[in-house]
Amino acid sequence: MSAKSLFLWLWVLVGALAAAALVWQWRHPPHPPTLEINGGTRLPELPAAAPLEPFQLPPLEQYGEVMARPLFIATRRPEPPPEEGAPEPPPADPERTFVLLGVMRTPEATTVLLRPEEPNAKTARIRPGETVGEWRLETVSADRVVLRKGELTQELPLVRPIRPPGPRAARPPARPTRAMPPPMDQPGPVVTPQGEGPSTQAPASPQN
Repeated sequence: MSAKSLFLWLWVLVGALAAAALVWQWRHPPHPPTLEINGGTRLPELPAAAPLEPFQLPPLEQYGEVMARPLFIATRRPEPPPEEGAPEPPPADPERTFVLLGVMRTPEATTVLLRPEEPNAKTARIRPGETVGEWRLETVSADRVVLRKGELTQELPLVRPIRPPGPRAARPPARPTRAMPPPMDQPGPVVTPQGEGPSTQAPASPQN
């Protein structure tokens, strides 16, 4: 018998033993221990646990030493209570400022657009005599308004939006210029020296 066949039979034997153990356990399940009293059977009783009592702190008199010698203070003596002084006046709020965004003037009514200089502030639309916060719109002109709060006044100029510079027009590409050929040499005028005229030669007469 080869070693391969022997190894295979060994695994078959192990599987058969495991199956037999499972069958035996299924047919003979374990039972809890029982007590026989007067011919009857009953389950054993567990000991009764005592009920838990609610937790309560000891009385404060037991912590007198801890209060007299605090652990987290360098001198191990309680700090004196703070002196009660006059309450500090609340800081004065800074005056509220606005930005004038627009002025609309029609024959029927005049309206201005104001926005407080605060984060996430909303634009207010009011007319002369109306108030925004504690400030009353007193005077309206074409490019500025005046707000009043008691003896204080604010003169707000109209804020004109700054237009971003537009894109510059692209220049057309320069056309390539063709190189001109150099000028050809042209014959100039013939200069004759003074006193010398053009030479003339009489035609030769025929000889007899």
